[in-house]
Formats: sequence, structure tokens, C-alpha cells
Amino acid sequence: MKSIGDTIREIRLNKGVKQSKMKSVRQSSLAEIEKGRVPSVEIFLNILKELDIDMQEFFYIQNDFQLPARDHLFKLFREQKQSLDEEYIKELQSKYDEYLVSTEDTFIQSLRDILDIYLEINAKQSFDVSHDEAFEKWADIAERKVWYHNDIYMLTKIFYIFPIEQIDNVIEKAVEQLKKYDDFPNIHFFKIAFFINCSRHYIYAGASLKSRPHLIAAERLAKQHQVVVLRLTSHYLLAYSDYLEGAHEKAQERVDRTTNILFSLETLELEDKNKKDIPTYERIANDYLKDWKNFLDQQKSATK
Repeated sequence: MKSIGDTIREIRLNKGVKQSKMKSVRQSSLAEIEKGRVPSVEIFLNILKELDIDMQEFFYIQNDFQLPARDHLFKLFREQKQSLDEEYIKELQSKYDEYLVSTEDTFIQSLRDILDIYLEINAKQSFDVSHDEAFEKWADIAERKVWYHNDIYMLTKIFYIFPIEQIDNVIEKAVEQLKKYDDFPNIHFFKIAFFINCSRHYIYAGASLKSRPHLIAAERLAKQHQVVVLRLTSHYLLAYSDYLEGAHEKAQERVDRTTNILFSLETLELEDKNKKDIPTYERIANDYLKDWKNFLDQQKSATK
């Protein structure tokens, strides 16, 4: 990875800006920074502002237009589409272990612990698992007065192993804490995923009616920001509370409408790419249909 000074110099020269023309820093100071002196945070931010580069992009450029290792590992975790995909989980674990050998990073270690939880859930085919590290992380975050973005993200990934009565207050607090991030870049994606994760937890725990307000919020945000798949997910998950409220036909219509759209999206994507690809939308649709069938079977068994 290039030094901070080398990266500043590279950006400055590419934009055709002379050292003497920079207004955010004296020429002598800039020359020292570009030779290796680490700038203060204030000067660094002022230089980035003048060069019209934000901090995230700067570090991306510094790492030869690639995400730094930590950000890349977090990206891989976020991109999990199926949390119980054992092969993918083990691949991630290997990458995390390799990174953690030379770096002490509590956040990446926490993500590594969550992967262990997923494997345990997969082995037991149940969310009724016990994991000491997860309980410790939960207790640590829950007692804080202020929860930050990554704290809330982590909580949504370990919801499933805690009982409903323990979750209610935490979700309520997380919703309040998230309000501080209303103006944070791209926060709507996080909020939609958060509301959906909360809702899934309630549904898996047999408390589907509690999922409704979160799903309505998720669907509204997804519609506002044109996030199609998450809007469809929210729409589909509302079927569970519809059914429990007695609107069986409405619930089934939601499921049919959602899965039909997903199958249609899959067809359009394949035609557009003109090649066979992993059936992303088709897989999601089939997973929804499978989960819905299991739910209906459970409801029928409960009424016998």
C-alpha cells in the first residue's frame, strides 16, 4: 500500500495542481507530507477537501483502487445471501483467520465469532444454540449509552440465538439509536436490512405479528429509495402477519405476487446477459416458497 504522502502527491499531480497553488496547507508542509511526514487529522481532511476526494475514496486509491483488507472482509460478510451456506462460511473463516494472525481487530474477530454461530445453527438445524462470545458481545453493547453503526449491525446478526422477551427492548433501543444516523451516507440500505432482520427474528420465533411495523417501515424505505429486492422481501414477509390476523387469501396473494416478480426478474436478467448465470432471483423465490410452505404446515399442525 502506498503511503499517505505518495497518495496525496499522486492525486494532486493527476489533477494538475501545483504544491504552491494549494490553499489548505503551506507548500513547505505539503512537501514534507509528500516525502513521508504524517499530517494531522485537520490538515489531512483539509487537503482531501481541496482535492475533492472523500476519505473512503482516498484509502481506496491508496490501496491501488481496492478496498483495504479490513473493509474487504466486512464487504464479504455483508454480501452473504444465505447465512447458512456452510461452504461460503468456511471460506470466510479461512480469510478472517489469515487476517487475524497478524492483526488484532475486535470487529473482525466478532464477525468471525458470528460465523461460528451460523455453523452451529446449521449443524443443529435450530436457532436454539449457546455461544459465550455472542452473549458477551451482546452484554457489552446492550449496556452502552450510545450504540454505533457497527454495534447495531452486529446485534442484528446474533438476534436469532436470544429469546423474544430479551429482544424486544433491544430492538426498540436500536431503532432509537439509528435515528442519529438519518443523514449518514447510504444509511437507508442499512435501515432496510435492519428492519427486515428484526422482522425475520420475530417470524422465526413464532411472533410474526410483532414483525409488522418493522416490515412496513422497511417496505416504505425500500420503495422510497428504489431498492427492489428488499422491497419485495418486505412485502413477502408481511404475509406471515396477514395470515395470523386471519387474512389467509391476502397472505397467499402476497407470496404469489412476490415470487412471480422474482421469477420474472430472473428471466429478464438472463436474457439481458445472454448467458446462463447463478439463478439469484430464482433461488430467493424458491427459498421464500419453501419457507412459506413450512409455515403453512406448522399452522395446520397447530390446529389439529
